[in-house]
Amino acid sequence: MTDDVKTHVKSKSTWTRLIYLILYGIIYRLAEIVLLAITIVQFLKSLLTGSPFTRLQSFGGALAEYNKQLVAFLSYQSDEKPFPVGPWPPEPEIEKADEVIIVAEKADETPPPKKSTNTKKTDDPKKDTGPETT
Repeated sequence: MTDDVKTHVKSKSTWTRLIYLILYGIIYRLAEIVLLAITIVQFLKSLLTGSPFTRLQSFGGALAEYNKQLVAFLSYQSDEKPFPVGPWPPEPEIEKADEVIIVAEKADETPPPKKSTNTKKTDDPKKDTGPETT
């Protein structure tokens, strides 16, 4: 083994990272279960009342950000430790959509006049000759 490998194997930070990887791997699996529960509850509430729980929507957004932080740490994209060592991500603001009412108007019974298709147009307005004559 080279000196670099020996240094990395003996490094306390490498083994500490392993402990965090195991911890956050377990937390990630638990977060998947929580997400499944939120999904089922939101669907049932939406099915019965027509709208989901606003508070759960907000928590779901924070959970999504937390999962992103977990994946970044587990895949070595980030060295920042997520919750419970780091802070819990803030809950995003949920925008409520305005209700839109669409009113269909009765169409006119007379169709619009058809345009003549035998007109010839060019890019140059001076050369536009109008309708073709044969």
